[in-house]
Amino acid sequence: MNKAPFIAGVATLAGLVVVGGAVAAFKYKQMHAPNPMAGMVPPQFVSTAVVKSTPWQPRSRLVGTVVAVRNVALANEVVGVVNSVGFDSGATVEAGQVLVNLSTETEKADLAAAQAALRLAESNIEVSQAEIKIAESSLDLAKTTLKRYESAVTASSVSQSDLDKAKSEVERSAAALDRANSSLAKSKAERDQSAARVAQIETVIAKKTLKAPFKARAGMRTVHPGQYLAEGTTIVSLTELTDDIYLDFAVPQEQAARVSPGMVVTAKSEMLGTDEAKITVVSIDATVNPVTRNVRVRSSVPNPGYKLKPGMFIDVEVPTEAAKPYVVVPATAVRRASFGDHVFVLSPMDMSKMPPPPPPPPGSPPPGAQQGPPPMTATMRKVTLGANLGDSIIVLDGLKEGEMIAADGAFKLYEGAMVMEGPPPGAGQGTQTADAGK
Repeated sequence: MNKAPFIAGVATLAGLVVVGGAVAAFKYKQMHAPNPMAGMVPPQFVSTAVVKSTPWQPRSRLVGTVVAVRNVALANEVVGVVNSVGFDSGATVEAGQVLVNLSTETEKADLAAAQAALRLAESNIEVSQAEIKIAESSLDLAKTTLKRYESAVTASSVSQSDLDKAKSEVERSAAALDRANSSLAKSKAERDQSAARVAQIETVIAKKTLKAPFKARAGMRTVHPGQYLAEGTTIVSLTELTDDIYLDFAVPQEQAARVSPGMVVTAKSEMLGTDEAKITVVSIDATVNPVTRNVRVRSSVPNPGYKLKPGMFIDVEVPTEAAKPYVVVPATAVRRASFGDHVFVLSPMDMSKMPPPPPPPPGSPPPGAQQGPPPMTATMRKVTLGANLGDSIIVLDGLKEGEMIAADGAFKLYEGAMVMEGPPPGAGQGTQTADAGK
C-alpha cells in the first residue's frame, strides 16, 4: 500500500491548522489590545470670536411728548348767534380765513346811531367855530371903538356915558367869545365821545367775525349755524402746521447738567419715517419738578408731511456720559444662569497630556498632511454685562481685549470641555452631495 498521498494530506491539514491558529491569535490580540483613545469625550465644535473694544456713549432712554409750536383754543369774546361756519373738522385753514360769523344786526343799528351822533357833533363844532369868529370880530370892533372914545374924551367930543357903553360892549364881546370857545370845546368832546362809541361798536362787530390767526389744522367742529354761543365758548382747537415741531421730554436732575441748548440727541419712532432721527435741544426748563425731580427739556424735530400730532409719544435717547471704549462680545457668547452671567474663554490645549493618536488606517494620508486647527480648552468665566447693542453686548468686567471666546454653539460647553473651531466634520456633506447630484 502506497502511504505517500496520505502523508501529504496530513501535512497539508496540519499546515492549515497552524496558519489558522496564528491568524486567530493575531485577531484576538488586536481585539483585546488597550485603546489609547478609549474613554475620551469627543470635542465640541463652536465658532470663536476675539474680544474687541469699541467706542460707545451711554444713553438714557426716555419718552418724549409731541407739543405743537403754537396751539390755541378759539373762543368767542362776545355773545351771539352763529350765522355761518367756514371750516370742517380736521380741515387745514389759512391765516386770516373766516371760521365763524356771529349775528351783528343789533350792533349795526347801534353803529348807525353812533355815526349819526358823530356827524351831529362835527356839525356843532363847525357852528361853534363860526360863532367864535363872529365873537372875535365883535370884540375887535368893540376894542377899536373904546380906544377911539378914550382918545376923544380928552377933547371933550365924547361923553362919559358913551365911553362907559364902549367898555361894556368890549366886556360883552369878550364874554361871547368865551362862550363860543366853551361851546367849541363841548362840541369836540361830544365828537370824541361819538367817535369812541363808533369804534367800540365796530370792535364788537369785528369780534363777531372769528378768523384763523395762523395756518393750522382745525380740530373737531362742534358749532353750527343758528347756535347761541355764550361768552367764552370754545369753538375749535387750532394746531399750527410747521415743518418742525416740539418734542418735550424729562431728564433726571442728576443728568440735567449734561443737556444743553444746541445739543443733538436721538429720537426713535415709526412716525419719524427713519430708525433714528437727529433732534436739536431748544431750551431747558428753569425749574425742577418737585415730585419727580426731573427737568423738562424741549427739542425740535422735523415733521415732514405733518405726521406728528400733539400728544404723541416718541422714544428719545439722551447721552449721559462722554463716549469711551468698552469691551464688546457677540450676544451668542453670553450664557445666563442662576449663579450669574458667564462666557467660555478658550485657550490652547496642552497636547503633552494627550495620549498618542492611534495609527492611521491603511490608505489614509500620512500624519500631518491634513491638520485642522488645534483643539482648545473651555474655561467658564463670570462677567458683568452692560448695555445690549443688538447683536453684541458690552462687558463691563471679566474680560480683556484680545481674549478668545466661544460664540455660536457656546451653549454646548462646560468647564474643561475640548473645543474645536468650526462646524463638526461631515456637517456639509449632505449639501455637497445634493449639489453634486444636480
